[in-house]
Amino acid sequence: MVFLGAVSLPVVLISTVLATRGFWMVLPFAGLEIAALFAGMYVVSHACRRCQVVSVDTGRVTVEKGRERGRLADQGGPETRIEFARDWVRVELAPASKRWHPRRLWIGASGRRVEIGEFLVDEEKAALAARLKRMLTAA
Repeated sequence: MVFLGAVSLPVVLISTVLATRGFWMVLPFAGLEIAALFAGMYVVSHACRRCQVVSVDTGRVTVEKGRERGRLADQGGPETRIEFARDWVRVELAPASKRWHPRRLWIGASGRRVEIGEFLVDEEKAALAARLKRMLTAA
């Protein structure tokens, strides 16, 4: 909000001065600029709250996807929760379908699977896949 105010204040001041000098069409475009900046900031801040939690227990693996960790679903917590039997879980790092597409990381068992780490880069997905495989093979 401080950033939005710091950017909006000069825009409003300059557009007001120009409007008083006869360039009144500047005002609607200044309003559109501020509205577009606010909308972009809202979308980015909302997307930054995405969270995926993979829990490896002695008998099961749980994948939770949602907005914030540790909250109820109606308060922005996990939207989906999928459990797999640990002994049957497989981690698959699929190759990219095209050269410029990202790789996909899947975890699943018994014909069901879920993609995890959609917002990670390829190197982070490879490191996560290796770590998950190590955790699943550890006794």
